[in-house]
Amino acid sequence: MASELRVNTLKDASGNNSIATSFVARGSAKAWADIDMTGTASLDNSSNGSSITDNGTGDVTFTFTSSLSNANYACSGMTTANLSFDDEGLVHLNYTGGRAAGNCRFGVTDAHNACDALDYDPVMVVIHGDLA
Repeated sequence: MASELRVNTLKDASGNNSIATSFVARGSAKAWADIDMTGTASLDNSSNGSSITDNGTGDVTFTFTSSLSNANYACSGMTTANLSFDDEGLVHLNYTGGRAAGNCRFGVTDAHNACDALDYDPVMVVIHGDLA
């Protein structure tokens, strides 16, 4: 049998550092992913992530387990530079697939050289919005 806990404010064990539950619910990431795009892309770890689709070099779609309420959410991403810092990856929202309530499509390019699409590991993305 499911139960429900209703509170307005959370505090730490000593009764300090309070925060409204609405801030926690709305401010928490609704999905995140750690993606290895090298070779056949793989989803190394995630929260609310069901799968990824490798759309080609530097192009991946991250699909959510639980959809967001709409496509108007914030997404961000980052990746690493190689050891010689001659390839710095730039993670961006892919304009051809962009945002949908059930997934987000990202592109990764080499910001240092000619902005060519490249596969990186890791590519880390975070989604903030409202769940459906």
